[in-house]
Amino acid sequence: MANNEDPAFYRRRVRDALRNHREELKLTQRQAADALDWSMSKLVRIEAGTVGVSTTDLRALLQLYNVTDEAEVAALVEMARATRRRPWFSKYQKILNPAFAQYLGYESSSSVIRGFQPLTIPGLLQTDDYTRAILEANRASDIDERVELRVARQELLDRDTCPEILYVLDEAALHRHVGGSAAMRGQLRHLKKLMGHPKVSIQVVPFSAGAHSSMSGSFTILEFADWDEDVLYQETARGSVTSREDQDRVAEYRENFDLLQAASMENQQANELIESLIQHLETVDNES
Repeated sequence: MANNEDPAFYRRRVRDALRNHREELKLTQRQAADALDWSMSKLVRIEAGTVGVSTTDLRALLQLYNVTDEAEVAALVEMARATRRRPWFSKYQKILNPAFAQYLGYESSSSVIRGFQPLTIPGLLQTDDYTRAILEANRASDIDERVELRVARQELLDRDTCPEILYVLDEAALHRHVGGSAAMRGQLRHLKKLMGHPKVSIQVVPFSAGAHSSMSGSFTILEFADWDEDVLYQETARGSVTSREDQDRVAEYRENFDLLQAASMENQQANELIESLIQHLETVDNES
């Protein structure tokens, strides 16, 4: 498993596996704790994911739950060991709100990323100049550190295990001159380059599509190779929210994403649009 994957993600994986095996045997938490001569609170904390589980305690639980498949036992033991690592983004803790820190842990462990942005280029696709311009416009603190965090996130694109990344942008995001013409030209060129990345898809909903259900805000949906629950991340006026528990809500946003893809222009059209915007910015610069 990759070193930049979040230990908290593996804690949740172990927690879910243990709870599922206990429930398959129709054991209550009290019965399982009593069978191991543990306090009830110890098992509750393990299943809640608020604490890690030692490999000794993990093996005891798996034995109690009659889990004998060697491959599964080995995978869960490795995950339990991984929970003791510090997450890659821990050095940026002071500038992260809890919801976004949680999201970063999920993002670095995902197998598919689907996202929509109505007004800006998604963070994973931003250039340094573009990122800095947005931070300055929002009067953010610790700008250099925040740009560094954004660059660190983008290392995901160079990993052998890079997830499949599917982004839909509203055409408005391409027209807004963030950071001035030179910075925006560099951003658009970067988007064109990323369109050739084997794991990245960038689609554009044209102005001609008219009103659509996702005009009011951005969202990201994360999928995982061996976990059947997706994660929804939203940035709202009241802050960011990471949700896994409400799968009906996640499914609603997945449907919205499919509709956005269906409304998007063809890839060649998107490429031509971006090229025309680059040329326009070059003309503006030459005339000024």
